Amino acid sequence: MLDALQQLPVDEVIVVENAPNPQLEERPGLKILRPGRNLGIAARNLAAREAAGDLLLMLDDDSYPLPGAVETLVDAFEREERLGVAGGLVRDVDPATGAENERGTNTFDYWLGDPKRPDDEVPAFFFPEGASMIRREAFLEVGGYFEPYFQAGAGLDLATTLLAHGWDVRYVPAARFVHLKAETGRDKSAMLQKRVRNQLWYFYRHFPASVAARRIPAYLAFDLLESIKSGAAGSWSRGIRDAWRERATVQGTREPLPRDTIRRAELHRGRLHLRLLADRAAAQVRPRKT
Repeated sequence: MLDALQQLPVDEVIVVENAPNPQLEERPGLKILRPGRNLGIAARNLAAREAAGDLLLMLDDDSYPLPGAVETLVDAFEREERLGVAGGLVRDVDPATGAENERGTNTFDYWLGDPKRPDDEVPAFFFPEGASMIRREAFLEVGGYFEPYFQAGAGLDLATTLLAHGWDVRYVPAARFVHLKAETGRDKSAMLQKRVRNQLWYFYRHFPASVAARRIPAYLAFDLLESIKSGAAGSWSRGIRDAWRERATVQGTREPLPRDTIRRAELHRGRLHLRLLADRAAAQVRPRKT
């Protein structure tokens, strides 16, 4: 990823080092932050506070922008002064083979929408954290990412918070990124457990009680099927348990949104989840081929 950045128009590169990496010492021009532990999503907050630029290109250690992506995103911000964050189109690539993973419901662009033309910029309700650009002013104004999430759902929460403060969130598919997505080495059970917990916290933080009561059962049903599909059914119940046991973490952060802001924040998210819920449920009862 760092090699790719050397060829792109970026003014400074900040790396938050979760664990000692001697290879970073050999690279000139890096600003290395060493918190001494894995901060999760809080690492982006740390880097944003240290950055000097007005626009922050946010990447994971296994993602990088293709040529032209940075310029495309910068142009979008220059055209719209209230644009808070813009996400690009992410292509998941197998790091071992170099082949693009299958497109479909497990990709970011399924959730971000299908623009009529490749160069269209469309409203979005979330963005890929590791393939995005954020206006630093907006990011700091809303306090950055909500750190207790650690990872799962942080982009959705930040997008909602930005919208609540009058900033816009966009999907810019003309800005293309590569994500070297390895299928091994991921603890899916732990990820799903945090996703369930964070989903409940998200509704608590942003939704009126009457709206949350209607949304939560459907999203929990979806997460249950996802957990069963992944062979980690216990992560679902543990996520619900954690949301309750750790509720003190989110107490005091509740600010229910007006209905018009909720409609903008959700967009087509509910319909997409219902479609996926039906697909996942059908897959569970569909006879397996022998």
